[in-house]
Amino acid sequence: MRNLSIKIVPMSLSHVPPCSDIVATSEPWKTLREGVDFSAAIRQKQAHVAVIGGAVAGFVIFTPEPIFARGGYLRAIGVASAIRSSGIGRKLLVFAEKRTAEKAANLYLCVSSFNGPAQAFYRKQGYERVGTIDGLVRSGMSEHIYRKTLRQRTGRGKR
Repeated sequence: MRNLSIKIVPMSLSHVPPCSDIVATSEPWKTLREGVDFSAAIRQKQAHVAVIGGAVAGFVIFTPEPIFARGGYLRAIGVASAIRSSGIGRKLLVFAEKRTAEKAANLYLCVSSFNGPAQAFYRKQGYERVGTIDGLVRSGMSEHIYRKTLRQRTGRGKR
């Protein structure tokens, strides 16, 4: 899988069915019984897909502009179950980080407390857990907030 050419392109409506299939077989959406509003992310130009040989391998949805504490926000990322652990998730994350670093010093994301594999993935990519929000999505569950510093602040702000 690592030798194949992976292209990351803006998501279009034709990509929604395979991306919805990824969501249906992935955490946290399976446990939470939720979907992803791809149409809104496409309209806002915040959704991208990883394509291999014309097939959707994964997706990422993020806001690169600083929307919270001088950081962008990673809304969702998913990889087709048959090709997980092949580096596609990392490539999608690096893509989001590079785009975000042009506009913000940090990238934030939330990970469900029950989603240990995702937490391990983000820690391996240099993210640090900086907080927890109890009951954000479901009562009795928590969302952990993770942050990665993408670049140092320039210090041009007023005091």
